[in-house]
Amino acid sequence: MSQGQDLTLKYISDDYLKKLISMLPKDIKIEIDETTEIEVLTEEQISIEPSLYRPDLIVRIGNIILMLEFQSTFVARLDKKRFKVYISNFDLKKNNENRKIIFAVISTAENSKMAKYSINEWDIFQFPIISLLEINEREIISNIKEKINKQESFTDDELIGLALTPIMVSGRDNIINQFKETALLMDKINYKTQKIKESTYAIALMLGNMYLDKDDPMRKKIQGDFMNKIDCIAEYGEEQYNAGVDKGLKEGKIEGKIEGKIEGKIEGKIEIIKNMLNDGEISAENAIKRLNSLNCELESISEITGLPITEIKKYQNPE
Repeated sequence: MSQGQDLTLKYISDDYLKKLISMLPKDIKIEIDETTEIEVLTEEQISIEPSLYRPDLIVRIGNIILMLEFQSTFVARLDKKRFKVYISNFDLKKNNENRKIIFAVISTAENSKMAKYSINEWDIFQFPIISLLEINEREIISNIKEKINKQESFTDDELIGLALTPIMVSGRDNIINQFKETALLMDKINYKTQKIKESTYAIALMLGNMYLDKDDPMRKKIQGDFMNKIDCIAEYGEEQYNAGVDKGLKEGKIEGKIEGKIEGKIEGKIEIIKNMLNDGEISAENAIKRLNSLNCELESISEITGLPITEIKKYQNPE
């Protein structure tokens, strides 16, 4: 999972992350409530150790570090060795407060069980494999379709379930077909808030990045579709948010730190564009268009794309 992919987590609200984690089996023993602090650490880990293996998702939940690996193939011995490195590396480099670390694999290939890897008789590493094979994605889809037809509202859990349906099936073709069906249904839903809509799309995008190979053309298409949708949602939200900020500043009702929140969100979008460009997932021309929409200066666009300003101007004003 590249840094650009990890940044999709910026679009998932803390409430949605909590709900997502609370859906894990109870025997993992993670208690979450409204007061629980949650922090995504995956991006931080990658920026510090870009060459080392790392799990798909690292989250601090209160005093616990949760590591999740999403896997569509059987867990082999080499995988178990890799997972052990995840924990050892994080524990050595980042776990200064000696927090409890929980590691688990979310699998679409095998049934739930405890997996074990041992170097010798006293060094034994165990972790749970949580199967999605036991969940009937067709029931979830059927319920969503029925509610759409009846124009009924959806709970957060139902929307998270819909976003997860593409990884409840096994096999590349089935996963791709389910992503397509899920995307169509997500477009038909009347979301209660823009943040809920943004979070739902971001979960599906994150999983597409995890489950489809980097060079898979279908992954690029899915990624483009979902990322464009998130961009549109985010831009709409920023317009509404900016309007509220302008009004609040004029009336002296809000502090300048709110402007910082807007800037932080834009910076996050710039980072996503930068990393998608580095990974070859968008062209320089598309990157320039997206950066222009964020009102980036020519010098900044040149630095991000590696193109001279004269070349960037050609893209901005094609003849």
